[in-house]
Amino acid sequence: MAREERKIQLRVLLKLLCACAFALLYAWGGMELKWLRRFVAPALLSLSMFYFSRDWKVFIQLPVMFLTLSLGYGADTLLAKIFKRMCFGLANGVSSSIHNLIRKNWLLASFQVLLLIEVYFIIGVWNPFPSARAEETFLGLMIALIPMLSIKDKEA
Repeated sequence: MAREERKIQLRVLLKLLCACAFALLYAWGGMELKWLRRFVAPALLSLSMFYFSRDWKVFIQLPVMFLTLSLGYGADTLLAKIFKRMCFGLANGVSSSIHNLIRKNWLLASFQVLLLIEVYFIIGVWNPFPSARAEETFLGLMIALIPMLSIKDKEA
């Protein structure tokens, strides 16, 4: 039994690394090379989810994430910033939850949507992190973490 648990834990670690890779691409795409955030990061997330699940349905979210990660969320006034960030959180919460919605995993899907709305509102508007790089990496991690960890493993 302990051997099986170690194998599962290793797969969880690999999923965390995939989520971190998504976060890195998300943050890098916020600095320059926007296509990293908009296209490469969601492709990596979907491919990673497919690798662990062998479920082709993970690719349904891919074109939706291409769109939602291309939305702008910058603004000059506080109210506009709040509104745009919450809309961005909602859009990306839904797009990153599509596989959980298909699997009828309502709890994780709704938690992901609410989490991203709140995170983009709080972190995005007031940024308590020491830099924009740390903020965007954290935001990218929040997009990828629940979808990656909630994927049901199929052995290769």
